[in-house]
Amino acid sequence: MVVPLTTLDGSLTLESARYGETYRSRRGALSESKHVFLAASGVEDLMATRGSVRVLEVGFGTGLNFLVTAATAAQAGADLEYLAAERDPLPAETIAALRYDELLPFEGPAPLLSWYRRLGSPVPPGLHTWSHARTALTLHVGEAADLVTGMGEGTVDAIYLDPFSPRANPDAWEAGLLTALAGALTPGGRLVTYSVSGAVRRCLAAAGLEVTKVPGPSGGKRESLVALAGVP
Repeated sequence: MVVPLTTLDGSLTLESARYGETYRSRRGALSESKHVFLAASGVEDLMATRGSVRVLEVGFGTGLNFLVTAATAAQAGADLEYLAAERDPLPAETIAALRYDELLPFEGPAPLLSWYRRLGSPVPPGLHTWSHARTALTLHVGEAADLVTGMGEGTVDAIYLDPFSPRANPDAWEAGLLTALAGALTPGGRLVTYSVSGAVRRCLAAAGLEVTKVPGPSGGKRESLVALAGVP
């Protein structure tokens, strides 16, 4: 089993032997997830004001972004529909070693892990669904492009773009996928990512999004990216 790494905020992450990168920042796994994805995406605000939100994640990874979002939805009493794509699912016991049930103040991690174990190892390709209280997860095991292509335009409020870096995993950042992701956003929706790569920024801008570099989490990466879909 891969040994978890303790990050600077005390939360755990993993390093991928295949990609040579960690799933979350060594400077704070939980801090990065909350700042770069949950807060910058506007998802937390939508939960408070509208009471519902639909999120798409590219790169489910360890599940931390999902669990942080689901915990916030539970606290807000909001409906969360969460779609996620993952090409290489981690084994359930590897995720269990990250102790998310101790990290997050809600009851979701344990039942999620039980469901994930039942999927088997390796997790078979295709769509897998899980629900808990007012949260519904659809996990697509396979290429993100296959999930996004079937979604149609203007269907998600926020996109968490969170695969390994463009250097390590260029397929997940190719122009066709980024353009499709831009089209999947509702008017006023946001795509957020930790990468501020010039190529990524240019591609998202060419797809019609308003792209901005914003401050990263305290003590972490200096900048992250927010790309806003225009309102007609």
